Amino acid sequence: MKGSRITFAVLFFLAGAGLFAQTIEKTFVRSFNLMGAQETVLRVDAPVEVKTWSQSIARVQMTVGLTSGSESMLRSLAQAGRYNLKGQLEEAHYTISVPGLEREVRVNGKALTEDITYVVFVPENVRVSVENSTTASGL
Repeated sequence: MKGSRITFAVLFFLAGAGLFAQTIEKTFVRSFNLMGAQETVLRVDAPVEVKTWSQSIARVQMTVGLTSGSESMLRSLAQAGRYNLKGQLEEAHYTISVPGLEREVRVNGKALTEDITYVVFVPENVRVSVENSTTASGL
């Protein structure tokens, strides 16, 4: 009887510890028609992995993780446009950015901590440059 109580207590503790360390994560995907641009500029402040593919469009996968938040909070931030990717042709290059991330979000008086990474697929003939970011793999 005493052994089963100890086993139950250990399992309860491990299950509880797992709940507190859980990260809520969602991936947002958007495709862009580069309108013939041979260069793409990414204005993001997070790690970026660049991959080439045989399509004529660019595709951005933005993964957002919240360590101190809920799924409903992440959903609300997304619905408010925080993670909307924006693209526009500027002279000879196509610029992709996330203007919503420029605003600071505070929860209970503390700045929200978001873990954001990007995977960008571009046509093989398009050059990519990343501004304000740590590049994981670039062209």
